[in-house]
Amino acid sequence: MIEKETEQLVSATKDNDIADSDAYFKEQVKKPGLFFCIDNPGEWGDVEAFVRDVLHEYPSLKVLVYYTGGKMESKPVAEHLLVTDKRDFDLFGRQKPALKSWLADHHFDLLLVFAGKEDKHGEKIMMEINARLKAGWPQESEEPLVDISLGKAGERMAYGIFYKQLKSYFKILNIKLLP
Repeated sequence: MIEKETEQLVSATKDNDIADSDAYFKEQVKKPGLFFCIDNPGEWGDVEAFVRDVLHEYPSLKVLVYYTGGKMESKPVAEHLLVTDKRDFDLFGRQKPALKSWLADHHFDLLLVFAGKEDKHGEKIMMEINARLKAGWPQESEEPLVDISLGKAGERMAYGIFYKQLKSYFKILNIKLLP
C-alpha cells in the first residue's frame, strides 16, 4: 500500500516538473525555428511528424530543410516551410534570392538545429540564420555552430526526445531569452 502511494507521489511530481518545464519554455520562447539537414528523402517522414507536433504548440513556427543528397525531386511546399537543396546556390556558393530573403526575413528566439556532419552549404545556412540561441545535436566542427548541444558527439538523438530534454534543461539552466 505504501509503495503504491509512493509511486503515485513520484509520478505526480514528475508530471508537475514536466508541466513546469513546458510552461517556462513557452514563456521564454515566442518565436522558435527549426533547421534540418537531411541526406535522403526517406528521412522526410520523421521530420514531417516532428514538425507537426511542434506546430501544435507554435502555430507560427518556421522550418528550413536543407537536402544534402543532391536535388530533391519534389520539394514539399507549405506556408511554414522552405525546403532547399544545391539548386538554391549558384556556381560560386552564393545563395539564390529565395533562400537569401528567407534568411533575412526570419529572426528566432530559439533555433533547433538538427544537422550532423554536413557540407559547406549546410554550415553556411546554419551560421546565417539569425537566432538568439541555437540548440542542436553536437557538431563535429572546429567552430561551434550551436550554443547548446545535447547528446554525444556523432550520435543523433530522436527529434522528440531532444525537444523534451531541451525543455527540461531550459528550466534547470534558467535560460532567459526574453527581457
